[in-house]
Amino acid sequence: MNNGTPLEDYVISARNLRAFYGNQEALKGVGCQVAGRRVTSLIGPSGCGKSTFLRCLNRMNDRIPGFRIDGDLRIMGADPYAKGADLMKLRRQVGMVFQKPNPFPMTIFENVAIGPKLHYGLKGSELEGVVEEALKEAALWGEVRDVLTKSGLSLSGGQQQRLCIARMLAVRPEVLLMDEPCSALDPISTAKIEELIVALKERHTLLVVTHNLQQAERISDYTAFFMFGELVEYGQSTQLFGSPVKSETQDYVSGRFG
Repeated sequence: MNNGTPLEDYVISARNLRAFYGNQEALKGVGCQVAGRRVTSLIGPSGCGKSTFLRCLNRMNDRIPGFRIDGDLRIMGADPYAKGADLMKLRRQVGMVFQKPNPFPMTIFENVAIGPKLHYGLKGSELEGVVEEALKEAALWGEVRDVLTKSGLSLSGGQQQRLCIARMLAVRPEVLLMDEPCSALDPISTAKIEELIVALKERHTLLVVTHNLQQAERISDYTAFFMFGELVEYGQSTQLFGSPVKSETQDYVSGRFG
């Protein structure tokens, strides 16, 4: 799909992308191009392939026995599955946040500092500056600046999720992947994460898996609707929710199934 964006501005491009768990085909010839500095929501019923697609982008599926991929996938012009591809570089470029907040059992500061220390060898005041910047970008600095030595596990659920986002941001990724980032949170925390997602697109490209159609409509510039491993429809969110092309999309966004 080309919405008038020059091809070189697409951060992610997939063509005839197929993914398998053993003999089970989870993605069936998916093709799309994702514009940079935008929020793209991935919607669809459970087991439709949206999380599989998301995890293909940073090779998280590699950990699953029997997983394999066919087709063409490019992230910032490079094939992440090419022979000799630098997995550490890919994980720096493509960060991920999961359904349930998973802070490390260490201090708030150390949770955010561990990535820059590992990937860039930062220390001292330079490391402190990166940690502060990441916490500010994750809209958490004002709440934790005086308690950085407390355990990350001592924070509330919503704060823990923003801490995980700060931990991801500290390694300076271009692409942010979020798999149901609000599913374990209360409405107030969810609203904060949604505001953060919208703000983050000023500097990052975001792909967000969500079952919440209202959330997808609120936060995203583009929406991709998956069903049975196929990408049924992909377009600007206003168009997809307001006047979808495919009858299956219409049925899903109107609540007739799913």
